[in-house]
Amino acid sequence: MIRYVLAVLLTVALVALSVPAIEHGATVQSDRQVDGDVGAIERAAVSLIEHEELPPDGQPPPQRFVTVSLPDDSMTTTPVARFEIERTSDHTSVVTVSLEDSSPRTIGIDAPIVYATAAENRSLELTGTGNEVSLLFYLDTDPAGERVVVATRS
Repeated sequence: MIRYVLAVLLTVALVALSVPAIEHGATVQSDRQVDGDVGAIERAAVSLIEHEELPPDGQPPPQRFVTVSLPDDSMTTTPVARFEIERTSDHTSVVTVSLEDSSPRTIGIDAPIVYATAAENRSLELTGTGNEVSLLFYLDTDPAGERVVVATRS
């Protein structure tokens, strides 16, 4: 009888000790997934700014497609509470990401990214978890004549 009680107590203790490790692993996995998505966004935006030219009037602008997969709430991942891309200067943007129940972190991008239209300096906010969002990036100029990357959901 004592063996059964000790076995149950040992099992409960091991489970209680492993829960924080599982939660940490889920956070690390979600961070890794988000970092991969931000890297893909940066590669597409920087490629447009550094390697493409604006076409003559009437021609379609250079484009890039990126699919972003926001982690969902599961045993192996932590959901994203906030994912926002904001233009910070004529040459840079910043991605602000926070996982559920964590403080936000920022990741710099070496390209000016705006949402929907080059005429406004709108930020792009992705919401929902477990969703794949397809983004279309294209090259344009803002009202000041600066080249920007415009992001839209495709």
